Amino acid sequence: MKSLLAESGEYNQLGTYWEKGNQNEIDIVAVNDANKQVVFIEVKKNIKRYSQTKLIAKSQKLLSKFKGYEVSYRGMSLEDLNLFASR
Repeated sequence: MKSLLAESGEYNQLGTYWEKGNQNEIDIVAVNDANKQVVFIEVKKNIKRYSQTKLIAKSQKLLSKFKGYEVSYRGMSLEDLNLFASR
């Protein structure tokens, strides 16, 4: 998924986020510094298991690094990966 986002050219930084003890793991953090945007992405096999509320809670400590940025949250599934790859 990260390689597909990198190929899109929309983000200059892509990575994951884990707090000590594997707490608050975020699958993908995509940053566009030019447009001051950050997207937190949770990847699930079954998209019905995605919780935006939980993702927002996981991102709280990391948000301090992105003051002034437009923040968005997204859940993605393996199906989304297939759709994204076919673009």
